[in-house]
Amino acid sequence: MGFYLLLTLVTAIITVLAFVLWRKTGHVGFPLGIGLLYFWSLYGAWSIVTDQLGGDSGKRYDYLLTKMFPVELDENYLWSLFLYASFIILVELAILGFLRQDQLQEESPLVVATSRIYISHTFIMILSTTTMVTSFLIMQDQLLTAAQLNMSAYYATRGGLGEYNEWFTLHQILNRVALFALVMGCAVYMTGNASRFLVGGKGFAIGLAYLGSMLCTFGFLAMLGNKNELFSAFILGGLFYLANAKPVKWSFVVPVGILAFFAIAAIDLLRGFSILALLDSASWWEALAWAPEIRSSNEAFAAHFSLYGVLHFNAAYTYGASFVALATSIIPRVLWPERPEGTYVQYAENLGIYEGAAGQGYTVHHATGWYLNFGIGGLIIGALLLGFIWALCYNAHCRARPGDRRWTNLLAIVAPAGLVSFMPPLVRAGPEAYKGMIIEAFLIPTLIILLASVRWTEVLGLQEHWRETDAK
Repeated sequence: MGFYLLLTLVTAIITVLAFVLWRKTGHVGFPLGIGLLYFWSLYGAWSIVTDQLGGDSGKRYDYLLTKMFPVELDENYLWSLFLYASFIILVELAILGFLRQDQLQEESPLVVATSRIYISHTFIMILSTTTMVTSFLIMQDQLLTAAQLNMSAYYATRGGLGEYNEWFTLHQILNRVALFALVMGCAVYMTGNASRFLVGGKGFAIGLAYLGSMLCTFGFLAMLGNKNELFSAFILGGLFYLANAKPVKWSFVVPVGILAFFAIAAIDLLRGFSILALLDSASWWEALAWAPEIRSSNEAFAAHFSLYGVLHFNAAYTYGASFVALATSIIPRVLWPERPEGTYVQYAENLGIYEGAAGQGYTVHHATGWYLNFGIGGLIIGALLLGFIWALCYNAHCRARPGDRRWTNLLAIVAPAGLVSFMPPLVRAGPEAYKGMIIEAFLIPTLIILLASVRWTEVLGLQEHWRETDAK
């Protein structure tokens, strides 16, 4: 019963601190982000403890234990739970400690806004379409082969044909650009004139264009099995809308949010279908009907096991290997195939975990990554750093003022939503994931809105040309 007692106690503390953060700031991103941290850290422990004590949780994670290592309710597992809980609680305390007190209360939530910035929905559409088409062209050969072999696109593009596409990373970035552009543009469109920060054109044609683009993009990424990209975009778009809308249209947000969540959940089943099977509408209905079974997913377990494995096998510290990998990651692997590997590879090698031909992948928890680098001290530093960055994003969000540089204003507007949207990939990777955070959580969304806010007719001189043409 000691495991249940520990889980109950730390869950109560984490929940109370998340509630305090929400009460102080009014920003839903804090409890949501903490919830995501909890899901990949401690949520799976309830099922493991239940099953190990003779119960039946109904979760599907047994096959991971045969491929990774067995897990027992021993001292190492108890210590793992304590360290995971300490990591989350330290993140919450760090946020509370670094929040600017003068920006809470009256100014929260976000009542002091910048001058509204106009964005072009036309540019958003062109950008998302161009990047998605380019992404398709990169993968078209593998997709064609998968169709000929009656194979799943997810399997084919994740090494099932013998190797990864050398431009796979670019393909993933393009997917994110297309998705992030669409969800943020759609969020601005749905707020209309009742917005805090960003405003754009309105009209039925724009809404129809967004709907069509969303369906096409979702269909392509569902075929590829890219659930993580869709989930991150779903969080980004939702939080971005809540930050920009005044007031929030809850009658619209709630049903759309539920529908989007179940559609993304359905990808767990869709990714196993062959490309030809996806041409049959019955496959999509079958996947949607299966979506409620997401509650039995093993998503919460692979990263959760990692710290136990490190403690159980007494894995050696890497003494900063993550930061060497982070520093050298600016050089593309196509130019330096043998560049230093990050925490995950060293974790897998130490524990004898290898990815099979079927593309079975595993993950290392963010706290485990810090522990592998510098032990308990590293885990504490990692938690405090994450809490500091999170508070910094919110502080900057509240400080945005008219007259500031546009790119800094836009970064401040996007930062809290971007960070929370990146929480799933962050919590399932070591410290080297901060490179991805900078690019995917901050740089890409900010650049999209910055470019969409440029008056391209003036920049390209087209406005004057059109005036001269009209005069003639």
